[in-house]
Order: sequence, then C-alpha cells, then structure tokens
Amino acid sequence: MRHAVSFFVVLLLGAALGGCIRVSTHVAVRPDGGGRVTERVLMNMAYMKTMMAGSGDVQGKMEKTASPDRKTLERNASAMGEGVRVESFRHYREGDFEGYEAVYSFSDINRLKVSGRPDEGVERDAPAKGGTSSREPILFRFSKGTPSKLVIVMPEEESLLKPAAKSDPPSAPPTPEQQKLSLAIIREVFKGTRMTLSVGVEGRLVSTSAVCREGSRIILAEVDFDRLLGDENQAPALLNLTGYGSSPDSVRDMLNRVPGVRGETGREVTVLFN
Repeated sequence: MRHAVSFFVVLLLGAALGGCIRVSTHVAVRPDGGGRVTERVLMNMAYMKTMMAGSGDVQGKMEKTASPDRKTLERNASAMGEGVRVESFRHYREGDFEGYEAVYSFSDINRLKVSGRPDEGVERDAPAKGGTSSREPILFRFSKGTPSKLVIVMPEEESLLKPAAKSDPPSAPPTPEQQKLSLAIIREVFKGTRMTLSVGVEGRLVSTSAVCREGSRIILAEVDFDRLLGDENQAPALLNLTGYGSSPDSVRDMLNRVPGVRGETGREVTVLFN
C-alpha cells in the first residue's frame, strides 16, 4: 500500500504547484490492447491572471499549459511511449475553467506510460533539474486472450515518505490559529480544483481486483479539493499531509476516511475483460 499512498501524495503536491486547475486523464483499453488516452487540462484563467498580475513569466507558462501547440502535444505523445500519436485536439470549457482536451491513440498498451501529475501536462518529456527525471509513470502489462488480461502497475515513490533522519529537528505542529489561516488560504487557491486519473475497458468486464470503480471505469486516483477542504475538521489531516511530519499511516488513514479523496491503494490492479 505504501506505493499507492505515495502516489496520492504526488498527486496532491503536484496540484499544489498549480492551484485553480482541473486535470483529467482517462485511458480506454480495447480487448486487442489498443485504445485511447483522453486528457483534459483546464484552468481558471481569470483567477490566474488576477493572481499572477505582474508575473509575466509565470502567467505565460499558465497560458501555455491551458493552450499548448500541436508540437507540444506531439512531444507529449512521444513521451507516453512508442506508437502513441495525437488523434484530436480541441479547446474545452467547463464553467469558469478553460483549456484543452487532447485525445491520443495507441496500438499496444504495454508500451504506454501515463503520468497523472498536473505539472506534467505540457512538455512532460522535459528532464527535471539535474538532467534526469525521477518521476515514475503508471505502466501496463497486457496479454490478449479470452478473456484478455490487463495489469495496471502504480508508480513507486517511496522517497516521498521516508522517515526523517534522527539528526533532523522535529517539526512543530501548527497552532489552531495557523491551521485556520492556512486552510482559508488553501481554500481560495484551490477553489474548483480537481484531479482524476482513471482506466476503463471497452467490452465486458469479467473480473477485477479494483476496489474503486464505477462500472467498467477504474478510478486510480481522484482528488476533489472543494470536498476535501469543505470541513474545517479536516484541516489537521490536510496540513499533516502537506508537510507537518507526514507518515504512511497518517496519509493512509486520510485516504480511507476523508471525503474528496479516493482511488486504488494497491501496487497493482488486475482486470479481465472481453
């Protein structure tokens, strides 16, 4: 479970880099192993322009994220794996949020690599500082048959939850006043923010080890910040997750009981379908 818990931390902290953003990635798989990836990246542009006024570089990056060019999408397709190509692209609007919807096609899901991080929505093949990327994607193992078998392999991000070294000074817990102030700021920044990563099969679902699904759609990770931040009683859990001495147990407990966060908690998810 440690692997999946770490992935939720990646998703939440990735969202923290943007704020006022909605990212949805859905992988649809056919029984022959081919399929499509539908990606939507939306931003509250009016809010972002107000918040980023005077920060030309940051604002330009946000606008590029909401409306990438064809070459950027083709680079993204290449980063997803061999044989992935851009099938369609269009402007997409959802209330105050606007951005794009891109559909990528693939012929062999065994070669597909998917990231659910919102900060990788544009030019995701660019290396991290230092020259290499340490972010592991979600991988797939597929074998055609009757039924066909798909194994979804969640990324391993153990380094996010390593215990503090003995020499590190202990983190002081926030005061109630600090909690209220932090929560008020976070609510404003993340208003309307949602992150969803899912996999669906086209055909008849025979069986699956997935525990979080809607019909044949398996929800690997979903975070709805409006629900997550809707109750002030959730402030201690949220602040603990985002830096006040987080631990595997505290994050796992959050996933099990806090509204607004759901998804798979296993290292692998198996799906049989025709």
